Amino acid sequence: MLREVIVIDDGSSDDSDTVMRRIAASDARIHFRSRSNQGAHATINEAVRETTGEFVAILNSDDLYMPGRLDALVRRLDTDAGADLAASSIAFIDSNDKTISNEWYAEAMAFRVGRDMGAALVNANFLMTTSNYLFRRNLTARIGEFAALRYTHDLDFALRATALGHGITLVEEPLLRYRLHASNTISEDHRKVRVEWAATAAAYLTLLWDRPGAPEPDWKATGAITEVLRRHELTRMVEPCMAYLRRHGGGRLDTSPLLGDETFRTLLLDWA
Repeated sequence: MLREVIVIDDGSSDDSDTVMRRIAASDARIHFRSRSNQGAHATINEAVRETTGEFVAILNSDDLYMPGRLDALVRRLDTDAGADLAASSIAFIDSNDKTISNEWYAEAMAFRVGRDMGAALVNANFLMTTSNYLFRRNLTARIGEFAALRYTHDLDFALRATALGHGITLVEEPLLRYRLHASNTISEDHRKVRVEWAATAAAYLTLLWDRPGAPEPDWKATGAITEVLRRHELTRMVEPCMAYLRRHGGGRLDTSPLLGDETFRTLLLDWA
């Protein structure tokens, strides 16, 4: 049963505020407010803090849930022991709601078969978006909130959960429709995307291998992820990031000063 819908207008320039105030006035389950732009990670964190239910699902402005999605993901979490985050396969649409193919996604999904979840996600974020996330509300108390990343806050959250032993379960049915268009955030400066990709991979590996009390690494999986980093030419950035995180933050981008260190990030951008 749907308990609440929290909507935050993160500085939109259209008539979203007017439309949402009208809708919220007719349904007590909807809690709405509008404010200046603060970014996706801050908006999601703010909304999650306000939730009261057992499960949290995120929906960004461009995307669409398919009927039955929430029920299917909750059922999967209830039946998949050890899983605290559920997602589904994805169908892609254009700006006119027309279904389109996505070769990159097809290759990413094929790569993950038979591979470690962490290595598969570092290779390509086939979860794609926080719109694909349904998780137990107390997960953020256990692993932290979304980090201040523009492009990879979703990937960082998923990898942090994985590194700390919280399983991710995937429903193979495409229960999310993801909109592709020219203004998708991920379509911006690819060097900046690569910097965040590398920092996120470094945080995952630092948590997985080097945190106090971490179990013995799965050496076979270690070889696989090393090959992923080499193939994407990320190693040059990942290794300094791991060294930085060992000294500051222990692998947690949500608490480390790395993301606010402009000098270090400029170096990473040069290496990208």
